[in-house]
Amino acid sequence: MISSLSTNLCESVRRCCKVLKLRRQTYYHRLRGNRPEERDQEIAELLHRVTQRFVAWGFWMVFHYLRRQGHPWNHKKIYRIWKAQGLHLRLPPKRSKIRRKYLGLLPPDQINEGWSMDFLSDWVVGPNQERVRIINIMDEGSRKALWTEAHRSISAKTLTKILDQIIQWRGVPSYIRCDNGPEFVSDQLRRWADRHGVTIRFIQPGKPSQNGLIERLNGTLRKECLNLEWFESLPKLNEQIQEWWQAYNTIRPHSSIGYLTPDEYEKRNQNFYFSAVA
Repeated sequence: MISSLSTNLCESVRRCCKVLKLRRQTYYHRLRGNRPEERDQEIAELLHRVTQRFVAWGFWMVFHYLRRQGHPWNHKKIYRIWKAQGLHLRLPPKRSKIRRKYLGLLPPDQINEGWSMDFLSDWVVGPNQERVRIINIMDEGSRKALWTEAHRSISAKTLTKILDQIIQWRGVPSYIRCDNGPEFVSDQLRRWADRHGVTIRFIQPGKPSQNGLIERLNGTLRKECLNLEWFESLPKLNEQIQEWWQAYNTIRPHSSIGYLTPDEYEKRNQNFYFSAVA
């Protein structure tokens, strides 16, 4: 009785597979289900040993290492066990992107209405061959370089002190345009701006063209001063920068302001006024 039932079942399976054009091996394989094989535990232990020894290796590095050791398993099988064992490298989370609203680069109508600032990096050739940072601050209306100075490092505290010195003889602008550097997005600069009633206009990340005036100033400084010679010390670098700074504001003509110097342009415009803080 049992043998006849098994025979009829086999005939039924054979007939169904023939109609569905399905291999009987596939039918019986799927009938067994996705049971973990005994070799999976062996592969998992091997993966743990390899990752404990080479903690910085990712999946493909481990896979090709096992292949070179003579193991025949394909990458799909090893990757399935790799995922089940949770062996992925723990990568640090990515910082959230800063999203800024686009602000068109339009020059202000008045002098001292808006400033822009940025940093420039260079090297000092001396005993230590140290890297220095140069702060550039300019008036967008007259293209005048308000401050150009090199430092070993410039913190937010140093930046606010420089801005205070400029305000003493220049007055307070309506806004300052800058990128998203750590010194510019700091709480200290934000508090300074709130205290003086200055709006900080941030450009969009990765778009230096939105701060094109200061970028042009950086390029001019590099082409006309920094690239011309090697500087043996920070004081000599600042001495040369100050000579260039004086020539830039008083001698060098600027095409964007009618080939006048910034000082001449400010003298010719009657809407320029100083509101210096005593």
